Amino acid sequence: MADEIEMQNNKEVVQTTEPFADDKLNRKTVAENFKNVLLNTDLNVFSVSAQWGGGKTYFIENLIKLMQDDSINILYNAWESDFYDKPIIPLLVELFAKLEEYDLKTQLEEEIQKSKEFAKKICEKTSLQIGVNFGVLNCSANFDPSKKMIDSEYNELKNEIRSFKSKLKSIQEKLGKKIIIFVDELDRCNPMYAIKTLEIVKHLFGISNIIFVLSVDKKQLENSVKRIFGTNDGDVNGYLRKFIDVDFQLPDNSNEELIHYHLHNLWDKIDKFIKSDRYYNYNLQYKSVSYATYQVPDYEKEQMYLSSFIAKIIIILNFSARDIEKFFMRFNLFLNILSKKDVLLVEPSLLLNALAMYDINEFDNYIYLKQSNIFLEINKIFPLFNGMFLNTYIPEVRGYNRSDSIDRNTERHNAGRLNTFLTRTISKNIDEQAKYLQNYPTKIKFINNFDYNE
Repeated sequence: MADEIEMQNNKEVVQTTEPFADDKLNRKTVAENFKNVLLNTDLNVFSVSAQWGGGKTYFIENLIKLMQDDSINILYNAWESDFYDKPIIPLLVELFAKLEEYDLKTQLEEEIQKSKEFAKKICEKTSLQIGVNFGVLNCSANFDPSKKMIDSEYNELKNEIRSFKSKLKSIQEKLGKKIIIFVDELDRCNPMYAIKTLEIVKHLFGISNIIFVLSVDKKQLENSVKRIFGTNDGDVNGYLRKFIDVDFQLPDNSNEELIHYHLHNLWDKIDKFIKSDRYYNYNLQYKSVSYATYQVPDYEKEQMYLSSFIAKIIIILNFSARDIEKFFMRFNLFLNILSKKDVLLVEPSLLLNALAMYDINEFDNYIYLKQSNIFLEINKIFPLFNGMFLNTYIPEVRGYNRSDSIDRNTERHNAGRLNTFLTRTISKNIDEQAKYLQNYPTKIKFINNFDYNE
């Protein structure tokens, strides 16, 4: 196992760099097969497609780790660079920065320097805005009738591009490894920047054994093409096929796998509440022995229970993979707003955040006991939020006829347990406890003021 050591507060912290060490989406086998394709291919441009929230970045980052000894790998996040007018600049910077790392033990300094000089000339003579038509390539070059055409600036630029490719090819051959440039987040860039990048990749880097892997949500990339060219679906597919040799579709994951993956990524924040004894689980799974046969630590039992609980909510609300991603972004924001005086009532927190994201009116229905189809479905997997505690003390709520699926003896027991928990963490005063629970949904509704879509 490969490890990295960082210093934090004068202590050594070991961070694992083993590829797919926390592979919650079962991507390692897929990556190993894809690695073999890249190392043996004669093609130049691949796309790795998955819908938003499908784990593309995780896949690419760990694929690079998997291939670290087999190829020269460069990770370029296009979205972080789309403030730059010319995508060729950050691409060249990332490329030459990596090549210069290899110059220490090779005699490539002269060739790398020469290649950089050709690149500089190309950048000076063109905006490389070759998205509208190829003629824009040399937009700064003037047609000079006094010159022999062989000496025209256009021909100079063509020759410099040819020399640039030749030098890169020579460098790659002397290094003895394929150079693979992974472009992530291209679909999140502004449309013109995305298209410029596509066309630069194809026209400037069409070099054998220098491969581009574009990580994209293909639908979003198609939308970028439509916004620029106004083409129909058939034209869009034809356009993209000019630049992408092979499109690889990441296999879809089950909702359960996605949920477990996102929950795992948030677990450190949840664990802070558990460790500080400010965490309440209505169904007692954290301390229960119902998962005893799995022989796993308590936190794994809790993750298994919460994953199952969230999965039920997802089914009822018919969330897509993208919705699941948004839901966890929202829940992350919710955890951030809880103060040191707050407690994490985990099931209602998850349920109410999902309801508020799905439909704020359904959220209100659930809180204020207004029946609806979703309300009735949700009530089958979890008692009314007010019923956890207030049902025991407030007559108006006590008489509410909820689903038969809720065992009343269990509810009374859990209400008493919650009372004990709130007495220890919030206040010994019953009225203060009731007020805290009544105000709890306002924290969740507050998140609706944020734009957390991307």
